[in-house]
Amino acid sequence: MSIKNAVIISSIVCVFILSTSVIGSIMLKKKVSKSTIVYKGKKADEIINQNVNDEKKNDENILVNENNSRDNINEKENKNGEEIIGALSNVDKKKSINKDSSSMDIAILGEMMMGGQVTKNLNYVYSTAFKDVYMEANLADFTYTNFSTNITNLDKIENAKSKYLVNKEVISAFRALGIDCASIASDHIVDFPGDILKNTIDTLEKNDVFVAGRQDTPVYFEKGDKKIAIVSTNSVIIGTNKNYTKQDISIYTKENLEKNIKEAKSNADVVIADIHWGREYEYGVTDKMREISMHAIDSGADMVMGSHAAGVYPIVQYNGKPIIYSTGYLISDSDLYVAKESFIFNINVSKEKKINKITMTPTYINDKREVLKYFTYDEQKANEYLEQFNRWHLDNSLNSSIENGKIVIRF
Repeated sequence: MSIKNAVIISSIVCVFILSTSVIGSIMLKKKVSKSTIVYKGKKADEIINQNVNDEKKNDENILVNENNSRDNINEKENKNGEEIIGALSNVDKKKSINKDSSSMDIAILGEMMMGGQVTKNLNYVYSTAFKDVYMEANLADFTYTNFSTNITNLDKIENAKSKYLVNKEVISAFRALGIDCASIASDHIVDFPGDILKNTIDTLEKNDVFVAGRQDTPVYFEKGDKKIAIVSTNSVIIGTNKNYTKQDISIYTKENLEKNIKEAKSNADVVIADIHWGREYEYGVTDKMREISMHAIDSGADMVMGSHAAGVYPIVQYNGKPIIYSTGYLISDSDLYVAKESFIFNINVSKEKKINKITMTPTYINDKREVLKYFTYDEQKANEYLEQFNRWHLDNSLNSSIENGKIVIRF
């Protein structure tokens, strides 16, 4: 081959590589843009009005069945309406007074499993389960959860697997909590035919809830000059991997997690890996959970968290990065005591674009019906719960303290 031909071929190869790189960069920017939730602030008035209406609807359902007395209905409507307006007005007021515009907060709620007995207890008025914790969820810039339940268009549900099926009224709960993003990377999300999962995704998206947990799709939260990415995936398989991949649900593999974390890291300041893992009916961190979390951090994650595993486990650090092995349940119909106790985790990113604080607000699932701040349910047990976790955190060499009925960990 002549020198001239070699130069021509080399030039062509260089142009091809450069073109491929440019095209790849453009495609990645478009992908990231489609997966980015930009901070716009919570619409407090809309949340207030929605939840007053939901509370009224629930009271009508209950009281009409009891005695069909309109006087009693109106009296209770007014009382509950005042309670909700008061609580949610405080959300808006505190937000405007205490909000630090230089930082960024994400509220991480535990896994939501609202079918079965929960649905029966709430009589399909799902938002009423959360009125004691509206404020905690809505004070954050963004609110995120793992949603392990499918949504049907049926008005009533009669199904053997109804534990993992709700109707479209569940959106009232998402509005009440101000949820911006829900991961569907979970084991039971494929319990039903594909058209039901499609309906689940469509219903969430039509109501401005971004759906995370799909294959090769990190989600980004952007506020000002800060961007946080969450890489969500499922490692608890029912049947075969194909059951999930054919529905575009992210399935954990070591290689895929590393690839998605690195992609997210190139486009965000902070990357959180969210893994659906562990044992649902047995308390304890598994070797597999430790292995995955360390690999995630070695791949570039700034924090690891997980769902599915029973209860909440103390936070640990690996290479200076926090690991929340289990965020527990926000709500479920589990009979396990450790499944009833949980926390709302608030992740704060500083103006230096680093995770500098995790605040944990204790909650309790009461009678498969409502989520209470733990102190509302039982003050003594709440204090014991906080002291136990704070002691564990101190044993794990974390800068942990109890402040105003919450655990605060500083980094």
